Amino acid sequence: MRIIEGHKGCYEYSTHFSGLAGHGSDPDRGVNAVEYAARYVMRLLALKDQLRARAPKGSRFKPPWTTISTGALNGGVAHNVIASAARVDWDMRPVQASDARFVKDDLRDYCQNTLLPMMRAVHPGADITTEVLAEVEGLEPTDENEAREIMIELTGHNETDLVAFGTEAGIFTELGMSAVVCGPGSIEQAHKADEYVSLAQMQQCLDMLGRLGDKLGA
Repeated sequence: MRIIEGHKGCYEYSTHFSGLAGHGSDPDRGVNAVEYAARYVMRLLALKDQLRARAPKGSRFKPPWTTISTGALNGGVAHNVIASAARVDWDMRPVQASDARFVKDDLRDYCQNTLLPMMRAVHPGADITTEVLAEVEGLEPTDENEAREIMIELTGHNETDLVAFGTEAGIFTELGMSAVVCGPGSIEQAHKADEYVSLAQMQQCLDMLGRLGDKLGA
């Protein structure tokens, strides 16, 4: 039941590579989508290092910089067949909007000026497209936040935290509302086998919601 007054953005993408199939014994006659996807992943890894150097001074996030994570690389059909299609699933957690623009501009330039000319020199129909699955803005901490003050009163907690994962709270602040995140559970138990929320924390949340109802109805 911590009070979260800020979190990173959550941007999720699938980048698709379309090449040209052929027999593995003559790889230069095809366009191996898996190999170009691997080059793209290497670019993501290079950007990860650059983003560390762009961490805002005094950032309270952990880690304090924008992160990139490669979740999956899929493609190909057999050992001896040049892969005609591949997909890279990846995400980015920006601490600042300028980092998101930096990454997207760099990848766009890398694809247009480096990868695609190499691919299309062999097969003019080769292509790279990125599917946007989500671009959820972060929740930026502010000096004045009515929601934060209400939650401090209701929970009795005087300290607030920042987290690296994303929620819908940033959407509400974009609409001009004040927002915080506060509820049962922990990211330490999330997205893994036997994910759970303790009954004690559920009860704490119900008690807090009861106090909120009393406050709003007063």
